[in-house]
Parts: sequence; C-alpha cells; structure tokens
Amino acid sequence: GEVPGTLDKALERLADQQEKEADIVRKIRGAMIYPIIVLLVMFGVIAFMTIKLLPAVQNLYATFPGAQLPLITRILLSLVHFFTHFWWIMIIIVGALVFLFLRWRKSVSGRKIIDRFKMRAWPFSGLFMKIYMSRFARTSCTLVASGVPLLQVLDITGDAISNVHIQTSLKKAAEKIKGGKALSDMLSKDPNFLPLVPSMMRIGEQSGTLEQMLDKVAIYYEKEVDQEVNNINSLIEPVLMVILGIAAILIVVAVLLPIYGLANQSSLSGS
Repeated sequence: GEVPGTLDKALERLADQQEKEADIVRKIRGAMIYPIIVLLVMFGVIAFMTIKLLPAVQNLYATFPGAQLPLITRILLSLVHFFTHFWWIMIIIVGALVFLFLRWRKSVSGRKIIDRFKMRAWPFSGLFMKIYMSRFARTSCTLVASGVPLLQVLDITGDAISNVHIQTSLKKAAEKIKGGKALSDMLSKDPNFLPLVPSMMRIGEQSGTLEQMLDKVAIYYEKEVDQEVNNINSLIEPVLMVILGIAAILIVVAVLLPIYGLANQSSLSGS
C-alpha cells in the first residue's frame, strides 16, 4: 500500500480479509461444540457405569463360590482396575506423548506430514483444501489490488496459507514465472490446487481482471467452506450416535450377562 500510495485501501482490504478469516474459524469452532459435548457426556456415562456398576457385579459374584464372570466383564474390570490404581502412569504417558507430538509438529518432517494429512484425510480434506484456496485467493486479491508485484504476492501468500506443500508449490511457480511462464499454467499442473483456481486466474490474466477473478474465487470458496462445515457437522452426529450406541451395548452386556448367569444358576440349583 505504501509503494503505490494506496495505504488506506490496502488496510481496508486487509481488515476485510481478517474478518472473513475470523468468521471461518468461528464457524468451524462452533460446529465442533456439539460433538465435543456429546463425547464428554459419553465418556462420563461409561466411566460411571464401569467404575460403579461393574465392581458391584464383581462383589456379587464373589458371594457365589465357583461362579465365573463373562470374558467381556473381566476385560472391563481389568481396565477399571488399571485406571483406578495406575492413573498416574496414564497421566505421565499422555503428557509425554503430547509433549513429543507438539515438538514433532514444529519440525520440518512433522509439518509436512500433518499438512499432507489435512489435504488428504477424509472427511476433512475437502474442508481444508477449500480453506486453503479461499485464503490463497483472498490474500492474493488483497495484494494484487494494492499494487504489490506478483512475485512478492506469491511469497507473502505462501506464508499466509500455513501449509508447507502449497507454499512449496508457490515458490516453484515463482521460479517459473521469472522465466516468462503464466501463473495459471503453473498452478493448473499442480495437484495442491483445486482446478477452479487456475482456470479463473487464466481468465483474469487474459482479460486483465485478475483482481476481480481472485475475488470471485475467494467468495466462492468461502461459501463452500460454510457448506463443508455443515456437511461435516451433519456427518459427525450420526457417527457419534453409532459410537455411543456400541459403547452402551458393550457396557450393558458386561453388566447384564453376569446377572443373567447368576439367575440361570439359581434356577438350575432350585430345580
């Protein structure tokens, strides 16, 4: 903005971009609130049933000489015994794993693997790719409109996207542009970019409306991000219900099987 004398407009566009970025992050966080609450409730119910009910069933069985608990009940009781008596070991292990993961995530190899995972792992790959594309288009649009040279645009945008693979692609494209290649041609051959981005950029380059085309791409993918968040939120709910149902069935079976076993033994001894 300072170079072409349009600092006020550049700052205004930057403010708009930051507002859109914050809106996307807010929607993603909002979509994760419900699944997190469901998971916490699920773990709370399972913890109550395993810690309170299963030991009571075990004590009941202890009053019947020769009675043996079902396998699934014995497994859950072993887990309960381990977590209640050796919880401090789990805290140490989890703390060490979190510490190692955070250090690994900051390393070059860790960032590459995590960023690739975001771009490829279902069902979140579509969401992250659209976030990256909207961020690329919005940042590039802001810089191009402010009169920043294209090579500098690619350098700044690569840092703003926060993905090492896309940043590497932009660096390679910048080297080719120095040799006279068009940016749209370089990105069209790159698997790290969705096809719409280079197609719209090619139209902008040929018609001299690159800023407008980038703005349209940004608006399109910002709407797609909203839809993707809704789709993932709709998908998470039934998946959580299935997981909750399976966990509840396992706990109920572990509690009821021993009771039915005792009832059968009592009926047989009575007859």
